[in-house]
Amino acid sequence: MNIFGLPPIEIGAIIMFFIGFYGLITSNNVIKSIVFISILEMAVIIFWVSLGFRSGMVPPVRHFLYEDLAYVADPLPQALMITAIIIGMSVTAANIVMLITLVRKIKSTDWDVIKEKSAEQE
Repeated sequence: MNIFGLPPIEIGAIIMFFIGFYGLITSNNVIKSIVFISILEMAVIIFWVSLGFRSGMVPPVRHFLYEDLAYVADPLPQALMITAIIIGMSVTAANIVMLITLVRKIKSTDWDVIKEKSAEQE
């Protein structure tokens, strides 16, 4: 534990989240924005999976070896994060498809050029 009362992996996930958020806000490139969205998603997944596990715990599939269920990791965050991984992959795939369409139409991945050309088309 550290001064915040959180394990280092959770502090790392929080730092990773803010790095992704900062990159998303300051990025002028669509490809970089997609990458930073993926970083945000992974930071959230790492944080939630780490909440369900503490040192000395066993995976839920081996719970029958222990009489005390306090030593068994919580399977709910793990199950939810498997779903989040699949949804994150789908969101990334949809973003890439939209990027390909955008590049074919506007011929740029710069947000400023995209805004100018879309304003001209209206």
